[in-house]
Amino acid sequence: MNHYYSLLFGILFLVFSQAKCTGYLEVSFKSDFNLKSVLNVSSLNTNSSNSRLIPFLVSPNKTEKLAKIPIDFNETVIITVFVINQDRLDIDNATITSTFIPRRGLLSPLTVMYPFTGIKINIGCDTQYYGDQCNVFCCSETASRVGKECNSLGQLGCPVGKKGLDCKQSISKKWCKCKNKGSCISSFGKNLHERIQCSCLVGFTGIQCEKEVPSVEMMSVYGVDPKKFEIGTAKMLYESVVDNEMVEVTRPHSSHLLHNLKINDA
Repeated sequence: MNHYYSLLFGILFLVFSQAKCTGYLEVSFKSDFNLKSVLNVSSLNTNSSNSRLIPFLVSPNKTEKLAKIPIDFNETVIITVFVINQDRLDIDNATITSTFIPRRGLLSPLTVMYPFTGIKINIGCDTQYYGDQCNVFCCSETASRVGKECNSLGQLGCPVGKKGLDCKQSISKKWCKCKNKGSCISSFGKNLHERIQCSCLVGFTGIQCEKEVPSVEMMSVYGVDPKKFEIGTAKMLYESVVDNEMVEVTRPHSSHLLHNLKINDA
């Protein structure tokens, strides 16, 4: 038993190690049109040489996923989508921009605008990294040596619904009272003190998952040839606000703010 506790203390040291931020950005798109586009991922406080340009194609009613783009959690991230071609001759280009402070599980915008019908923005952690900024390291192989696992918080714990040093006791939901469909999980601190905590679904945070994580906003800018411009063009753009088909959390309908739409001369 003494050997067991010595091993457990050693594993706890590894589990609670802090590391540099290590995670990635994933962006997915849907549209009713064939689109040729470029995604630019950059940081607010760094020079343009660190930008990542990723060309991609979107086919009608199919999802195009740009996966595992490295990001720095210590920087404000800017994503810009340049749509090169349009099916409408009076619209020469479109630029969609969003600026946000990265955190794990970032929510997509509630609404999207022409030419997209869905945009999904997700931030994930690399394998064995956890936390809002993906800076908590937990080695699952090491934890399994004492019959434990790394929980969603990056701490040593039992499988979902179980507690105790032997992980054989059941957890009662009344012990943590998680809201918004959060799950009760077991976590062992550095002194082997066990706590029952809430593991939250995407879109919620807080001790009891009681806080709603706000979604991101996106600004839309369109290039229009003055010779081709018609009143119908502006009307079409302002009426092209649709609920995001790929939003992670259902919320009350909230229309796209008009100040997030601009029309420039091409």
